[in-house]
Amino acid sequence: MMVQHNKLVALIWIWWCTNNIVDVYGAVGNPQTHLLVKGCSPFNASNLRSFFANIDELFSSLKTQISNENKHFAVEDKARGEVLTYAMFQCRNYLSNSDCLACFDTATTQIRNCSTANGARFIYDGCFLRYESESFYDQTNEPGGGVSCGKTSSTITGFRVAGQQALMELQTATPQIKDFYAATKTQVVGGGPIYAVAQCVETATATKCLDCMQLGYTKLKSCLPNTQGRAYDAGCFIRYSTTPFFADSQIIDITPFLDQGGTNKKRAIIGGLVGGVVALFLVLFAWRWSRKSKGVSREIISGKKSTDVTGDEDDREYLLQRAWKLYERDSHLELLEEAIDPNEYDAEEVKKIIEIALMCTQALAATRPTMSEVVILLKSKSLVEHLRLPTMPVVVGTDLMTREGNSTSSSNATASISIASAR
Repeated sequence: MMVQHNKLVALIWIWWCTNNIVDVYGAVGNPQTHLLVKGCSPFNASNLRSFFANIDELFSSLKTQISNENKHFAVEDKARGEVLTYAMFQCRNYLSNSDCLACFDTATTQIRNCSTANGARFIYDGCFLRYESESFYDQTNEPGGGVSCGKTSSTITGFRVAGQQALMELQTATPQIKDFYAATKTQVVGGGPIYAVAQCVETATATKCLDCMQLGYTKLKSCLPNTQGRAYDAGCFIRYSTTPFFADSQIIDITPFLDQGGTNKKRAIIGGLVGGVVALFLVLFAWRWSRKSKGVSREIISGKKSTDVTGDEDDREYLLQRAWKLYERDSHLELLEEAIDPNEYDAEEVKKIIEIALMCTQALAATRPTMSEVVILLKSKSLVEHLRLPTMPVVVGTDLMTREGNSTSSSNATASISIASAR
């Protein structure tokens, strides 16, 4: 009887360890080698003998750095005569050293299928490997980046908002953190947590990391409310999931990197935007120009039709049109009341706040931030400083050139990219 009891205890212990080991150690025994995207250069190496010798030495050196120095990021370059080859490897910081090495081994095996190509890039859930004939260490946004969304959608009411906030905070904090890496766990009201990580290559600048994070966030938020998603690029990676893929011990406190403060004026700005873009202008800006121009219709601020506009034909103009024209000339501070003391506000921050408002009037609904995103944008000073520029809406007519936007596509399948390496 005692023997059977001990066996039962042992089985329970084995079952518990198998199902909960990620909660203690992270992705132990799981190198996360699910392939997200692969790409080979269409150009071949000029001297194959020297090229293959370079590749062999590069991969050997990278593996040594990972195994002997316990690194999760490594770069190396080799030269034989005129043949130069550069390589980079990075695995997610939450992986154990053995899993990092396992992901590396998988990557080096599969990337050799590019054969004589002088450049290649393979990106997995757990790591990525790249080599080129020219230096690329500071690159972050390159052709071939994309997004992979899960197939299951969350039914929890607040999941989308919680997910957007978690990703937005990662986007803000990661470029400020040493090694450009962050891992968070966000509790969803009425549901379970959202696990999320963000990572940039360590050789990038903080500005380029932020640019990559912003583009990744724009792509990844389209996955919500799906329960998982990944955004990947040449120099950064963002992932979220309701299923834990790293241990709680790997969570990083990113609170110090988020600006949660704010003056009463900024709270008023937030309140205005939550009420709508029109309310933002009503709460924040007294239109000095509109008082002096006899044909301007103040009713347009309230959203009335163009037929309600009064005044001389040559002078009348929508206030939103005026805002866009000033913005295109980088003169949108002229929207501020002249009597406001310039010492009482930061000019660049006010300009960004106006740009946030204009983002909400963009022609494509998909490019407009949600109100929850607007609040997060305004609460995060570091993010506002690097805000992506809004694009002119179709409904506002001006003779000025519109600013270019970025377009992305999503797919659940493994992508294949063509890397345009140097000849």
